[in-house]
Amino acid sequence: MTEVYRATHLARFHLRRRWVAVAASLVVLIVAAGMLAMAVPLPIFEDFLNRQVVSRVSAQVACPGALTTPPTVTVAGGPLVPQLLRGSLDELRLTVPDATLSGVPHAAFVATMKDVSQPDKNSTHVGSIDATVTVGFEHLPATPGATTPTFKRAPDGGLTVDVVMPAEAAKNVRAKLYLRMAIVGETARSIPDKLQIFGQSVSAAKVGDLTGGTRTERLPHLPDGVAYKSISPRKDGVHVALAGVATTALSELPTQVGGRSVTYSATGGLLGINTSAIGLPLTIFTSPVLSGGTLTLTPTKVHILGGDHGTNDPIAKLVLSQVDQKDLSRTLPALPSGVAYRSVSVDAGGIRVVIGGETVKPFSALTQPPGDNPTVFGAEDGFLTASQTGGSGEATPIELYGRPQIRGATLDISPQQIEMFGIRFPAKNVLREVAAQQTTFPLQALPANLRYDKVEVLPAALRIHLSGKDVTLTRGSLTGGSC
Repeated sequence: MTEVYRATHLARFHLRRRWVAVAASLVVLIVAAGMLAMAVPLPIFEDFLNRQVVSRVSAQVACPGALTTPPTVTVAGGPLVPQLLRGSLDELRLTVPDATLSGVPHAAFVATMKDVSQPDKNSTHVGSIDATVTVGFEHLPATPGATTPTFKRAPDGGLTVDVVMPAEAAKNVRAKLYLRMAIVGETARSIPDKLQIFGQSVSAAKVGDLTGGTRTERLPHLPDGVAYKSISPRKDGVHVALAGVATTALSELPTQVGGRSVTYSATGGLLGINTSAIGLPLTIFTSPVLSGGTLTLTPTKVHILGGDHGTNDPIAKLVLSQVDQKDLSRTLPALPSGVAYRSVSVDAGGIRVVIGGETVKPFSALTQPPGDNPTVFGAEDGFLTASQTGGSGEATPIELYGRPQIRGATLDISPQQIEMFGIRFPAKNVLREVAAQQTTFPLQALPANLRYDKVEVLPAALRIHLSGKDVTLTRGSLTGGSC
């Protein structure tokens, strides 16, 4: 009995040791398997977990049916099992290739999120996020009713926008043209020198389409020997100086005086009128005298019967009584204000009248250029100025240049410079007078602790950067919706 009991007892003891050994081996295997899964996860198990994470994250990105193209989700940061056991993912990379963001279609969203957890089924918490929104130039918004702008990246990384400025936008534009004036023959010429516009002086040679080229105006015809000497704009108007000697040849003088045939001669500064009376030849010597615009031939003596007789001599009186004094006077052509007949003399060449002076044409009398906008003329520094308010009445292509900025939750593409007529002007000067198109655009609201950082100009798009820490994202909030 004792041996049987001992054998039975020993058998049970060996069985119990074997069970313990097996159990210990199983524990070791389980622990080893867990450690192996944590250290080097099995591909099938890892893929399964990855698909689960991707599916859950994708469902959080946008509301159902909001995206035409599903997002791409990449889980980074190492094996998934340890991350899932901790309840947070080290890093997620999210790409939404086609979404409507801030009302702009076909925008691309790319984000890198770290320390990602899901407090509940409708929200996601991230420790930090860095993201970008990329919008192609062709999808940027345009002002309703305006021509579609053309966006380009400037060589220095800025943004240029080609637009067409409607005619009505330029109704308050002020321009002042400076013209040099010159006399060429009997023509006054006004030659554009520079244009003052948007606070800047531009050489007229650079804006020939605006200045319109040289203006010419025909001046009144002057007698031979008299010429226009100069023209100069001053405060009271355009001053035109002329001078010279108008000569009437003896052969051009009237051949009849008082019904008698006459000829002329010049002697000692006197004009001799040769005629006859009572069958006797005689000469009445006269001295030309100016009185205002009247030239009078005043008798000084009469030559008859071989001798000279003074005007008080009875013979001279008899002869002169036969002459009507009106026949010895004539009214000279009217001269412009400020110009006068200065003196008169006579010689063998004829009667010579000296003319000189300066006439002033007020600015109000200058010819208005064509167009609906009145021109105000003036003078500055020897130039004739022509000032006008209002554009040409036609649409004008312009180019805006600037560096886009983020101001809070607004995209600001206001220009720093505006190019018109091939010249860049400070935008602030242009926009004082030109009605501006829309240059600021609201961006969609962001969750707390997430903000827009900056914007950069790509060759064919704008890329807006945003970042934040300790951000809670509700379902659909990244793509501007809520579910």
